[in-house]
Amino acid sequence: MILIAYGTRPEIIKLFPVIRELQRAGMPFKTLFTGQQMDLYRDVQALVPSPDYAFTQHFSGVKKHNTLANTFVKVCSAAAEFFESQHFDFVIVQGDTTTAWAIAQIGFYSRVRVAHVEAGLRTFDLKNPFPEEANRAAISQVADINFAPTWRAQENLEQVGARNIHLVGNTVVDAVAIIKKEHGLVGKPVSNTVLVTLHRRENHEIMGELFDELNRVALRYPGFELVLPIHPNPNVRKHRGRFTASNVKVIDPLGYIDMLRLLASSSFIITDSGGLQEEASCFNKKILIVRETTERPEILDCGLGRLVGKDILANIEWAETPPIETVASPFGDGRASERIVAALSGIKNNSAKK
Repeated sequence: MILIAYGTRPEIIKLFPVIRELQRAGMPFKTLFTGQQMDLYRDVQALVPSPDYAFTQHFSGVKKHNTLANTFVKVCSAAAEFFESQHFDFVIVQGDTTTAWAIAQIGFYSRVRVAHVEAGLRTFDLKNPFPEEANRAAISQVADINFAPTWRAQENLEQVGARNIHLVGNTVVDAVAIIKKEHGLVGKPVSNTVLVTLHRRENHEIMGELFDELNRVALRYPGFELVLPIHPNPNVRKHRGRFTASNVKVIDPLGYIDMLRLLASSSFIITDSGGLQEEASCFNKKILIVRETTERPEILDCGLGRLVGKDILANIEWAETPPIETVASPFGDGRASERIVAALSGIKNNSAKK
């Protein structure tokens, strides 16, 4: 039996294609929701079946914004009890979240084989992104199966001696392809809209400076409308009053499908997000990455991304120039989930023969 564990919106987005492929293949599985992002979960819960198990009671009655430490402890504690009473052949975790690391660690202690989706991304800087770089690297040390999204990720895993590496592509490309088909999303002609998202923990200390820089961009380029779905974190929201330009539009957070729709209609993107770097490539959109480094260098290599740190204004001319030609996403071809399930099926069958 396979267990698929998730606790955040990005995990659900990147795991729902795997769940659909497991259903198509007729492979038995169960799902577990840890409750790490109770509020954001509601936005994407329709993408996955109702979870078979949940740790949500462990997060009831606590402050809305849990610390990294207490979230990790709560998930580990709940997982320890859970794995004592339930048996699984594999537990699938995705990415670099607190949920992924906690479930992988406790699964390892419980002698459950850990399969890591989106393994091998690295910046080799434990402070960027924080704490995700450390989470992802730690999972590689205990994972029995590593599903690498790109050849660079595969090389990173090989260098640290990770086991059982499969180059499959990134499931976010599968997810975007499914949503494009089911919701009729297409990349629209270039508009004057610029999608902006800023929320990274390592940017909290300079968030005021970044908002001031966005204001300068808006004043210098009045023909653009900067649309900022503001993150609920108070370290971000407290700076919204810094905007004086009339062409900055601060809106409430968007659901995932609405976010993709806005991305598809934007001229380009300004963000410190990791996932948006991948999703932008699915729509052939240029992206200014408000970070010092990225664990997704493929977006830089294909010509769609540029690392800008705090210097957003100086890079607007590059961003507003459309790509010369359509660039295929460097993160996959939309068949990652198919390859993951095929690999799991083969490993499971081989184990049964022994």
